[in-house]
Amino acid sequence: MNFCKTIGCNNEVDVMKDLDFCNKCLNKPASNDLQFNPSSDTKTASEQQQSSGGDNEYWIAHVSHPKRLEPYMAECEDLIELFQMTFQEGEAFKALWRKGQMRIGKGKPGDTLIRNSEKVYHFGGRMVAMES
Repeated sequence: MNFCKTIGCNNEVDVMKDLDFCNKCLNKPASNDLQFNPSSDTKTASEQQQSSGGDNEYWIAHVSHPKRLEPYMAECEDLIELFQMTFQEGEAFKALWRKGQMRIGKGKPGDTLIRNSEKVYHFGGRMVAMES
């Protein structure tokens, strides 16, 4: 018997569908009060602000309801440096970060979920090769 992974939820999940969250939790806003917006993946660069390739708002995440701390802002680059990530780890982390930002409607202009998944796959393969 599997249970929903949302903190405080004890509902069972459908193991046949290999879900981590119950239907109730899948359909409610995330802890930062923002909802997944699949249409953000289909927006063109002209529909979103242009990316300069430098510092942008999608590299910053506001954590409104943290588990243990007061609300705070996290910056992708700071976390990469804090954890002393290699180049490959940093690139994979950035791709995951961009995917998450896209889910809450703050993604990189012109980016896609599949492109970032491919980046994670590529840099993950490089990490395996380097550690073998």
